[in-house]
Formats: sequence, structure tokens, C-alpha cells
Amino acid sequence: MKPEGSRRLPSACLGAAFALAGFGAPAQPVISAPPAIYSCTDEEGRTITSDRPIAACARRPMRELNPDGSLRRLIQPPLTKEQERERAASEKQRQDEAWARKVQQARDRNLLLTFENESSLESMRRRGLADIDHEIRLATQRILSLDKELKIAQEAAEGWKASNPRKQLPFTFQQRITDAANAILAEDALIADRNAERERVNTRFDADARRLRELLGTPAVTQERSRSPRG
Repeated sequence: MKPEGSRRLPSACLGAAFALAGFGAPAQPVISAPPAIYSCTDEEGRTITSDRPIAACARRPMRELNPDGSLRRLIQPPLTKEQERERAASEKQRQDEAWARKVQQARDRNLLLTFENESSLESMRRRGLADIDHEIRLATQRILSLDKELKIAQEAAEGWKASNPRKQLPFTFQQRITDAANAILAEDALIADRNAERERVNTRFDADARRLRELLGTPAVTQERSRSPRG
């Protein structure tokens, strides 16, 4: 006698349950990559073939082939120290050239936005040079004044020596001469610096004018360089 409450499930239901649980389902085949064939030419020119990477060709190009002999991939040998340095230098050169092109493109855009034509560029050149020339003229005027101060200080010192032949020249006389001479040297240095800046401005504007002509496709504007007022 069957226990009360127990019921037998139909075989169709049991089959469905086992199928859902994965029991009795056919296993899926595992697809593996076809075996590879490795081939290379050693240092003596011999062709070596193996079913695994070839140690004798560790520093030579090695071909990985499919079973039908077609090329699957080419395995390059590791770079030597010299090759690594050459590759690094080549990469740096490539990056430097790319950066230079980027800088030139930005400079070209700035030229085209700033100057309508070469005449407007030359107008800006003249204004820049005029400011420098003004500084040089002021420094030259200060030198003329300092020259007079130096001459007066020297004459005063000579006069005192003449009146006091046996005494040492007081420090104040020598200090006036030294101060005037140092001030003249400082103005000379300023003039030299401004003249050098003048050359830099002309060089920069010459390069900009050439490039602007290239970008606009226009002939050169006749422009005589202004001479430096001193030096």
C-alpha cells in the first residue's frame, strides 16, 4: 500500500525536469585552435620546422603557420639594445617634428589673424623699432650729461691735487669720478642691449614677412631696414 499523499509524476514531466537541470543533455564539443607549425631560417641558412617555438631562432624572425602551410603570423625577434636606442631616437624625432608642425600651424594662424597684409606687418615693425630707438636716444642723452659730470669731477680732483700736492685725494672726489664712470658704463650696456634687441626684432619680422608672403601668395614689399641710431 502506497503512503498517503504520495503521487507518481508522469514520465514526461520527469524528462522535462531533467532536461532543464542539464541532466542527460549532450555535451557541447570544445573547439580548439588547430595546431601551429613554427618555421624559421637559422644563422647558417638552414630552415627549421617544429611544432613549438624554436629556441635556435630566438633572435631571428619566426613564422607561425597553419596546418595547411599558410602564414598565421610573423613573430619578430626582441630588439637589441642598439635597436631599442634607434627606435627611441626615431620616435623622439617623430614627436619633435609633429610638435614643430603644430607650433608652425599655430604661428601661421596667428600671422593671418594679426596681419591683413605685409604692409600692416611692416607698420608694426616700425612701431616696435621706434620704441627701441627712443630708448637708445634717451640713453645717449644721459651719456652726454654723464660725460660732462665726469669731466667736472676729474677737473675738481685735479684742482684739489694741485692745491694739495702732499695730501691724499679725499674719497669724495674719487667717488664722484667712479659713480659717473660706472653710470656711463651702465648706459653703454643698455644701448648695446637695445641694439641687440633691434636686431632680434628685425630678424623676427623678416621671418614673419617671408612666411606671410608664402601664406598669402603675395610678392615682397620693398622695405629697407632702418639703421640703428647708435652703435
